[in-house]
Amino acid sequence: MQEQVLDHEEIEWQLEAVDLKLVDNWLKEHPSAAGVDIVPGGARELADLYYDTQDWRFYRAGYALRIRRDGESAQATMKARVPAEGGIRRRREISQPLGSVETLKVIPGPVGERVRRLAGSADLRPLFEVRTRRRTYALCTETPSSGEIVEDGSGNIRPQMSEQDAILAEIALDESEIFANGGDSTNLSRVEVEVSSDAAIHDCVGDFVEVLREALKLRPTRASKFRTGLSVASLSPEVALDLGPTEIDATLSCGEVAFAILRRHFAAMVAHEPGVRLGEDPEELHDMRVATRRLRAALKLYSDVLPKRSERYERDLRWVAGALGEVRDLDVHLQRLSEEASRNGEVLEEVVSLLRERRIEARRGMLEALDSNRYQRLIASFSATLRRGRSPSPTDPILVAAPELVRDRYKKVRKSANTLREDSPPEHFHDLRKKGKRLRYALEPLQEIYGKPAKKMVKLLKKVQDDLGDHQDLIVAAGLMEELGGAGDRPPQAAFSMGSMAERYSREASEIRAGFLGSRPLRTLKEGKAWKKLRKKLEKRAAE
Repeated sequence: MQEQVLDHEEIEWQLEAVDLKLVDNWLKEHPSAAGVDIVPGGARELADLYYDTQDWRFYRAGYALRIRRDGESAQATMKARVPAEGGIRRRREISQPLGSVETLKVIPGPVGERVRRLAGSADLRPLFEVRTRRRTYALCTETPSSGEIVEDGSGNIRPQMSEQDAILAEIALDESEIFANGGDSTNLSRVEVEVSSDAAIHDCVGDFVEVLREALKLRPTRASKFRTGLSVASLSPEVALDLGPTEIDATLSCGEVAFAILRRHFAAMVAHEPGVRLGEDPEELHDMRVATRRLRAALKLYSDVLPKRSERYERDLRWVAGALGEVRDLDVHLQRLSEEASRNGEVLEEVVSLLRERRIEARRGMLEALDSNRYQRLIASFSATLRRGRSPSPTDPILVAAPELVRDRYKKVRKSANTLREDSPPEHFHDLRKKGKRLRYALEPLQEIYGKPAKKMVKLLKKVQDDLGDHQDLIVAAGLMEELGGAGDRPPQAAFSMGSMAERYSREASEIRAGFLGSRPLRTLKEGKAWKKLRKKLEKRAAE
């Protein structure tokens, strides 16, 4: 159903057909079935060309990108790649007409904007072409009163409908040929029935599809046109980087463990990049930022067994994390303010507007960083280093090296925990959180070697981090409200409201600190029982 809807959910059945003539004849012989009328449409010739970047950014973001030419018109479309369930495929579709502009990276509109975000400075390359001869029918609640067939504003063939008539779905009989750049091709014969997202319409059309399937013994398609096109073109998208071994066990050296850890987190960072570029799921940004933190922590922890260039990687990753962090922090602020809407509506409207402007600028800076030569050099050089996986000199077994690595970080955590008092400033609580996080990052991959004691210690550190995470968010939010309220151009009422919000955030943070000082996680951490059990396991395995 080719409507010029910019962003909607496409719901369709895709069925394989050995002989479309049999389907065509059946539809003509049955003017109605399953309570709906079948109205002949027209024939069209479609040409679809699919694109992606060399590193498969659209594919990794979960989309297929195409340009469709339909007679004199052209349309750019991004479709979500989702598997069919029971022959039904539900997916997001974003589309827009191309008009006279044919370069995807410069067109205005929702598709053009997403193409620029995802592709950045990378070139788009054609993957394969699909040429389709399409014959259409309309499923209607009743037969069109005029019986005429017309061409609508989108170039689609439609029955002429009166006000009381309604089209529920479009049936497309597609004879397609898929061409690859190398000259290979394959043919597909399919029946597609596309409906709106209205539940009642879906049920009605679903009954019709079942009748059609049973009458003609049609079966759901096994692969989408896009997946078939990739196969014809002999293209295999690399969803996960192959950087070398990522398994960790007690037989490895300290250097081998270091490289395995770095490979895991680097692959995660790169995997989340397309989602970060697209900017539609805040968790993608959060996960990429966490991956950079884990990478930096591992580079510091294992610096003695890594190549000298690793110092440069740590600096570059700190720069990347800064670009990501500015946007992520604004996402957190905006989420918090959305929960405040019922308290200070008018004031929040102004604050939200300011933060959204900041976020636009921060995202622009982030995308510039991801498109920069510095970032591309980091990706290329770090990938090569991880694939080589060579330490500058032979390293101790991980069972020998781990106790000292972990002990040093635990001492810092224990010291920080023991110094906390009721009058300790917020910075001291945040310092414990940061040191606990570094210890947790060090221990998490070693759980595979040290088992239950390591897992219990990780769980304890995670509780501490979660408790203090809310505290730090409140401290940062209070500072932001003070900053915004103190600006000279604020109306008195707005400045007063922002000051009140800052005071409330600070008060809530103070309450969290008081509660944390008497909490079980802090008490357990200070008692040191979890550490003693882990230390015993570390020493035992080192002696093996």
